[in-house]
Amino acid sequence: MKNSFSLIELIFTIVIIALIFTVIPKVMYSTNQTFEFILKENGIFNLMTKTIDIANHAWDENNTDSQDPQYNILITGNQNVLECNSNQNPPIRVGGFYSGDKYSRICPKKKIFLVLPLEDITVSHIGPDKDENSEEDYDDEDDFNNTTTNVTKNGQVRYKIYTTISYVKEWSKDNYDTTNKALTYQFSTDEEKKSNIKYIKLTLYDVKYDQNISHAKYWSANIGEIQEIENEQW
Repeated sequence: MKNSFSLIELIFTIVIIALIFTVIPKVMYSTNQTFEFILKENGIFNLMTKTIDIANHAWDENNTDSQDPQYNILITGNQNVLECNSNQNPPIRVGGFYSGDKYSRICPKKKIFLVLPLEDITVSHIGPDKDENSEEDYDDEDDFNNTTTNVTKNGQVRYKIYTTISYVKEWSKDNYDTTNKALTYQFSTDEEKKSNIKYIKLTLYDVKYDQNISHAKYWSANIGEIQEIENEQW
């Protein structure tokens, strides 16, 4: 007598092998999908980190020019509802107030020389200055315009983050209801030479698949210098 598989045992074996070969491709596909998702998640994480990094910079490098930077709202030269009127006394933006030693939304001036009259503090041009050769030197948001950040994986560039920054159109006086003192907000992406609003957009580009997969964007306003608040780790 010789031991051998019965017909039923062979059938069950074939069925089990068939099931295994059916499941394995699905497991491999699911694993690859998970890996791709982790890679994409890593790219988006770097995108948001870069966005926060830019947002933590000053709105404009000239925000620190004033003797009193807390109320330093810069002049753009445009005629719009948000423009600070430096010719009136006190020089304030619409909605600002002055009462004794308390004031808000002031557009101050700076001294060039002691013998010359005070000069308005204006917004700067888009892009880095002559002495700003790397991101370590950047001191305001618009310095990052037209920069590219590489996101590497295993020593190779997998993603690129492209950053563009520009001044954009603001709300005109037609959007301001003087009777009800209400302003209709209409954020725009149409570029202006100089304005009170900057438009920051970051695009996440996938090098492997040659396509853009995500982006982050926000509008930043000329509201003066943000004051640092002292904090303590508990």
